[in-house]
Amino acid sequence: MSVDGPAPGAGDYVVRHGWRGFLGSVLGLLAWTGIGVLGWKAHLAHLGTRALLVAVAVEAAFLLACGTKLGQALQRQAVFAVGPDGIFFGAEGPQGQVTVPWGQICAVELFREHARAGRSGSSYRCVGVRTPGSHQVPRAGSGAAAQPLAERSVAHLLGAGRPDLIPGADGTIRLAYRRMSGWRVRRAGLTEAVHRYAPGVPVVDSPGWPPALSWADAHRAYPRREA
Repeated sequence: MSVDGPAPGAGDYVVRHGWRGFLGSVLGLLAWTGIGVLGWKAHLAHLGTRALLVAVAVEAAFLLACGTKLGQALQRQAVFAVGPDGIFFGAEGPQGQVTVPWGQICAVELFREHARAGRSGSSYRCVGVRTPGSHQVPRAGSGAAAQPLAERSVAHLLGAGRPDLIPGADGTIRLAYRRMSGWRVRRAGLTEAVHRYAPGVPVVDSPGWPPALSWADAHRAYPRREA
């Protein structure tokens, strides 16, 4: 996997930043502004300066996001590409711009990453690549979905009789990925491009991250005790 690899060429399948991300940020800004104005009139005014500073900080974060997405849309930066050298991931994530060569890729994957922040949660569509391996290894600068599971989570999966959900159980591990935030890949175009440059590499749907037990699995692992 090369950092700051070659930019996508003219004949590659390329996804560039468009207006989707900017419009999403604008809608978020407008929604927060409306909530903030109504909330200030109803409740926040009684909470004092601290509540006002928090509201202003969140507003500033939305404004910054809008500016960033606007710049990306105007510059038409490439965020993902499939080419003769491999899979290109633009500088969207903490890992920075990388190109993963075909020799390291055994599958291109689409999956969802679920993230929790307190009592709320978000779900992100993701595109990534997998490489042969029996144990997920830490990926410096990569997102959580490219890191090993915590020991407690592994113990839960083993206790539920689902070792198949542990990364590496199928002989592959996640090498790199990106959340499709404000942009999307077309599955048909992605599949066509992958088969053009690497006919033996499949495009697959991977389970969501982190691995989740079904209700039946959880019930078998932790049966309710009879009173």
